[in-house]
Amino acid sequence: MNENKEKRGIYNVSFNEKNSTPINTELELIENAVIDYVIHYIKGWHNTKRDKGRGAEHIKLHLEENSQGQITIEELLNLGNYVRKYLKEFKEPFIENENKDGRVYEWENEKGIRFRIATDKIKGEGLIPPLSPSDEIIITFYSDRNLKERMLFKNPKVALFYESKELNKQLENLLKQRNKNKEINILLKEMKNKNIKLNKENQTKLKNLNQLSR
Repeated sequence: MNENKEKRGIYNVSFNEKNSTPINTELELIENAVIDYVIHYIKGWHNTKRDKGRGAEHIKLHLEENSQGQITIEELLNLGNYVRKYLKEFKEPFIENENKDGRVYEWENEKGIRFRIATDKIKGEGLIPPLSPSDEIIITFYSDRNLKERMLFKNPKVALFYESKELNKQLENLLKQRNKNKEINILLKEMKNKNIKLNKENQTKLKNLNQLSR
């Protein structure tokens, strides 16, 4: 399945009569990814009174302007790309509760907006053909736009990954300035306590700084 076909499938499930479309995980291109099932984006349903649901009918509410957890149509159509990028970096989705089948995919974009996809093994959706018992369907997809607080990642690996990027960025900015040795040492200590590694660029800059200070 190519990317444009996948996007058309997501669009037709969301806004036309299509009931389900698979999300291509391209496992052969994702080295060491731990996933042995297919993810489906389904039409689903939404109960307004209970404010609960799953699938496209539930997710579409987040397309409304200024809605809590707002997403754009472009972000919705790129569901497959987000899942693939997540698996390429983190290899497997996060299982929040070992006694349940739900899985979580989380990430942050270049603007600092955080997103979450939740999937589950749901039977009895009335799909023809029916899903394999091992397959997943997307329950919900939302961002932390218009929420009272910033989204906290459920997956510790994801949280550490983005914290590492942020602290390395702070260090990079400090290294560009003069007379910031005290601030640099405080930040380095924080990174060490959190087992956050320096990126290669910061390693080189620190090495050069240490040589100059001798």
